[in-house]
Amino acid sequence: MKYAITLLMVFLPSFTYALNQIELIPSGKSALQESIKYSAPFKKEYYSGLEIGDTLSKAMVMLEGQDNQSYRVAFQLETSLSVNAEGPHLDLTDWKHCTTEWHQLNVAGGKGVVLPNFDEVNVDCFPEVSHDEIKEAVLAQGGEEWVRIFEGEGWPDGYSPVEISLSTVRIKIEKLISAQWRVVTVINIAIPMGC
Repeated sequence: MKYAITLLMVFLPSFTYALNQIELIPSGKSALQESIKYSAPFKKEYYSGLEIGDTLSKAMVMLEGQDNQSYRVAFQLETSLSVNAEGPHLDLTDWKHCTTEWHQLNVAGGKGVVLPNFDEVNVDCFPEVSHDEIKEAVLAQGGEEWVRIFEGEGWPDGYSPVEISLSTVRIKIEKLISAQWRVVTVINIAIPMGC
């Protein structure tokens, strides 16, 4: 009986989800662009990053398995603040963010979805912050040199080296089980900022 329970526990994830693999196929200009694959049994969350030039805007999310009809995919975007120094930049990805609601996508033909053009998704929700709050965050993460850059040292009058841009894309895969949507996994992908 002990062995039967162990075998059941080993095979249970496959029987529960019947999804073998999730593949993200980035779009972009990078010649070394490769897909990102996640295989069953799936972790609760994954953390990955893209290379400079790669993007998940208009990328494919492929679901490979036996019963793809009962899955759905959702995405969420997050922006962060960055201080630019004509090349080098200080990304405040552990500070404040604009995080969108989850956007549901229809699984096309039971196999996967195409993510939208992220330029067409409203991410205009970054919280209001004061000059002093940004300065404090820049000092904590980058030190005095980055505070001088933030304050405008070496920049034309009126120029601000601060920008808000996409920093994370989250993809949530859910399965319909007993009339309820259950999370299979959430994939967090860091997007290179300031490039």
